[in-house]
Amino acid sequence: MKTSVKIAVGAVLGVAIYHAVLTISGRHIVSHAQLELQAERIAELEAENQELTDELFSPQELSLPPLDTTQGPYSSVADASDDIVVARADAKDRGHFLMVTFGANWCYDCRNLHRMLETDEVSEYTDDLFDFVFVDVGKMNQNRQVAERLGVDLNRGIPVAVFYAPDGRLIGTTNDGQLESARYYSSKQILKFVRDVAERSRIAAPDAIY
Repeated sequence: MKTSVKIAVGAVLGVAIYHAVLTISGRHIVSHAQLELQAERIAELEAENQELTDELFSPQELSLPPLDTTQGPYSSVADASDDIVVARADAKDRGHFLMVTFGANWCYDCRNLHRMLETDEVSEYTDDLFDFVFVDVGKMNQNRQVAERLGVDLNRGIPVAVFYAPDGRLIGTTNDGQLESARYYSSKQILKFVRDVAERSRIAAPDAIY
């Protein structure tokens, strides 16, 4: 057999053996295009994390307007129990996530959370995905039994929220204080927070780095 033929046969056998080893070991060949897509996604995630890290460690100036406690998203005369029952049914019918937030109009953290949820950046994402209910717990024992029935712990402060999936399943709460410092959170951080809930069923503090 000529040398050139031997080389060609050896090359074919080598490729065949390589593929066989990959198959046996459960590995697969990744195309150059797939590697490029993965690299682009990693770069996007790194950029997003860097942006959030810079925002977290940069000094932030609060620009909260003076609070008018007679107005706001938390109604002292609403029937919270009934509102939640109706909202859960509506959200399930619409295929939406439901966020039930317990707070008060005199609470800067509560008001800023609501303000960030209403920003264009966040509402463009949540409009077709989320329904919201705001429950007033601004007075002693007001709606506390409602919170307890939903597994919400008010002892760490407000705002505190509970989330339900579009099928009505409980996702979880912010009982660990994820929203305690909401006065410091930007719209970008709140967007990250609701995206984590909707896309990963994860309830992490808006300023968490992972």
